[in-house]
Amino acid sequence: EHEPEHIIARRQKIGVILLLLFTLAYAGFIGLCAFAYDWISKTKISGIPLTVAYGFGLLFLSLVVAMLYGLLSRSRS
Repeated sequence: EHEPEHIIARRQKIGVILLLLFTLAYAGFIGLCAFAYDWISKTKISGIPLTVAYGFGLLFLSLVVAMLYGLLSRSRS
């Protein structure tokens, strides 16, 4: 059974927005590692290097994005 076009379009829009959100967060991490490596490698949050904290933050964000997509893309029949 095929879903209506408006539901497919809504899911695509949600997916693109969430992908852009995650991509910006990831690009920030890559940018800091590439252009401010000394700063990001020496900065600590509660004794944890910012590189590690940011990496775990990205992992957590990916889970949140996946859950948000699942919740927001449910069809409202």
